[in-house]
Amino acid sequence: MTSSLEKLCLFTLMVLAPFRGALANPYQYPGIRYVSPLSESLGGVTIPLADEIGNSLFNNPAALARNTKFKAEYLNLNIDANSTVVGNISSGLKMIGLGGLTSSLNANTNTSYAAGFGNLTALSWGGLGVGLLIQDRVRAYSDGTNVHYETISQLIPAAGYGLALARGVVRLGYSLQFVNLATGTAQSVSDSSASFMSGLSAGKALAHTASVNFVFPFAYIPTVSVVARNLGGVHYSSGALLSRAKSPSGVPSDEAMSIDAAFSFMVRISGSLKSNWYIQYKDLTNSVSVPVLEKLNVGVDFNLSPNVSIRTGMTSTQFSAGIGYRSQASEINLAYYHDQNPFTNVAYWDTRYALQYKVFFQEQNSRNREEETKIK
Repeated sequence: MTSSLEKLCLFTLMVLAPFRGALANPYQYPGIRYVSPLSESLGGVTIPLADEIGNSLFNNPAALARNTKFKAEYLNLNIDANSTVVGNISSGLKMIGLGGLTSSLNANTNTSYAAGFGNLTALSWGGLGVGLLIQDRVRAYSDGTNVHYETISQLIPAAGYGLALARGVVRLGYSLQFVNLATGTAQSVSDSSASFMSGLSAGKALAHTASVNFVFPFAYIPTVSVVARNLGGVHYSSGALLSRAKSPSGVPSDEAMSIDAAFSFMVRISGSLKSNWYIQYKDLTNSVSVPVLEKLNVGVDFNLSPNVSIRTGMTSTQFSAGIGYRSQASEINLAYYHDQNPFTNVAYWDTRYALQYKVFFQEQNSRNREEETKIK
């Protein structure tokens, strides 16, 4: 069954590949640190996806209020790569060390190679959530003389709590994140000693996220969510809990506070066929200079059955897509999307593919919004 499902997922993404679009890199927005292939397939929507502990803990802590029963995500593995790496698996294996990749970069000048890896282990019970996120995202290209690369490496323990008021109509939440970050865009001579971890800034900081959700007890369960990220701003200092940066140069730049808002609702189509609709606007406070349409994310998740979902999303009039399968103890999600490239010498957008594999336990194992969002 799993083998057939994987073939179906890959085939679906190949069919959807011609519908290429442009999705802004979510990591450029202040305070967005956890983004899964599930959210990437939905046009970058993060806030309403509260059935995943990571999204609740990092993107909407008020949603933890509905997790009254024990849930554990032992493994939440996320892997992504751009089309260049997917088309050349041997080069993709060398993304771990920049030195081993230089021969491929020099042979394909001004071509971006990009990949990412992350895992989140998290628990939630009685409105409390705790988790440990570790992730790396790297990309590089060669101009024929030097290798240019960008690195984001994070280790983030986090804890949060959600409280339900007025029988669940109002939910409040707060999360604290101990961010250990090594990041930067640098360049290196194209040789075997090159490393993604050289020339980076590294540091640690405490980040605060708070949110409020209004869940209206109507037929379509409309929900309005407002999230404040980086409350009071984030200031990095040296001495990270764990930093892989080699001879770090300074600390990461301060991050401003930002506010995001989202609206979601559920529509039953026929029988067990349901759809969840999401709209989100990032950075209402305009902390970063990004076109308005790129801040607007729209997504829809069609639940074909309790086990299978297909998804699509849009931002800046462009599309993403994905498919997911959920069993009693695991989940797999595949996504096709686009990512913004910081380098001027290469294509502005990267076509990317992402895989999420989760192993979990929860007393109620479904994505039934009617049940999980019902008024207590």
